[in-house]
Amino acid sequence: MFVLKHAFLNLRRHSWKCLVVCIFLFLLILGIIVTETIYTSAKRFTSDYSQQFSTVATVIEPDLSNSTHEKKLTKEQYLKFGESKYVNSVKMMASIPISFNTLKPIEIPSPIQFQKLEGNELEKSFYQVSANWFGVGPQDLVKELAESGMEISTGNSTLKMNECVVSSEFAQLNELKIGDSIQVTVTGNEKLEPQTLSIAGIYQPKKTAKIVGTSEFMVIQSNDIFTNWETIHAVENFDQVGYNNVSYELKNQNDFDRFLKEMETKGLPSEYQVMTNEANLKMLLSPVNGVGTLAGTILLGIFIFGNFGLALFSLRQFRQRQAEICVLRNLGITKKQLIKSRLLELLVVTGFSFGIALLVTNWIVQPIADWQLLNQKMWMGNVDQLFSNMPNGKTETIKSIPMMLNKSSFFNTLGITSLFLMTITAIDSYQLFKFEPLEFLLERNVDE
Repeated sequence: MFVLKHAFLNLRRHSWKCLVVCIFLFLLILGIIVTETIYTSAKRFTSDYSQQFSTVATVIEPDLSNSTHEKKLTKEQYLKFGESKYVNSVKMMASIPISFNTLKPIEIPSPIQFQKLEGNELEKSFYQVSANWFGVGPQDLVKELAESGMEISTGNSTLKMNECVVSSEFAQLNELKIGDSIQVTVTGNEKLEPQTLSIAGIYQPKKTAKIVGTSEFMVIQSNDIFTNWETIHAVENFDQVGYNNVSYELKNQNDFDRFLKEMETKGLPSEYQVMTNEANLKMLLSPVNGVGTLAGTILLGIFIFGNFGLALFSLRQFRQRQAEICVLRNLGITKKQLIKSRLLELLVVTGFSFGIALLVTNWIVQPIADWQLLNQKMWMGNVDQLFSNMPNGKTETIKSIPMMLNKSSFFNTLGITSLFLMTITAIDSYQLFKFEPLEFLLERNVDE
């Protein structure tokens, strides 16, 4: 009973000293909870995101000019590779660079506008206008446009031989409509041979689409045209100037090696390479891992330097309490009673600090994590823009890391807080057991 009464009397008599201890512990515990929450949430997010990340195997075609292969793999061969128990879906796209002779291309402003003033006119530099001719299937066309924030506004996506889809901006610039014919020239050929295509559809940006990337990237797409796979492969010398982009979404991340061996048995030439998007996953998660690493480093620093600071702080406070301890010891109060009283006093202060720190953490941890994620992205470059041009299945870019204090994090924080409490108690107990009232009085007399 004496211990309990003495502890609460000390809390009231030494309210300012208790407040200082409370603030010190509050700052340490707050730092521990915030960093522990960010660290564990980042690790959990990385694990969950990796599980939902679709592994995509992409076939890399060789340069046929330096290869023993004279022709590229055919559509049938690519589809044969996709007939596997390891494959979830196949995406096939052929592309070839083109230019326009009789049509006006959409001019692309440079991101660095070299400007000069001549009279009252402002001249701007422009990129060299370029365009791509893509050959895809009906489903892949809709998917490709959707991933870029586009949709078919007029016409249809099921294209016949020599039919194409153009952008609404390109069509308006050249006053084109459904059924009109256009001529494009394949670049890279020694012999420039125009190709005639009929417009069967027009695509435009979705009104509600959230486009990932820069505006320049979307303007460049406005010059691109789409046809079916057979039309683009009918172009003369496509094997020399064209390129096939074929990717396979695997059912499981661990199936790649088995799928690669199966492709080789089905006739994949040795000159062809197959790569996965695991590097994309690492790059995409690099800002998240950066946030987690920084939080873990700060957590370790708070734990080490926090204990060291508490030890020094406890030593200083004990010196200020020596006179009071001397009086209490002379009144017959034992050292064990003083230690129990001090421990109860610290438990109340620590519990109050821990509760306030938990409340504050719920309010500030998410903004801190989002801010740090943004800083990591800025430091590592525009990861989202690179990610938007890579085959990643159904995975979306990372805009935020949900902060959750789970049971493991809570008990870890509680354990570290207990270590802080043990540090103060150990220092006070050691000093108290060493303390001798007679020596203290003699030292004061010598000082005086």
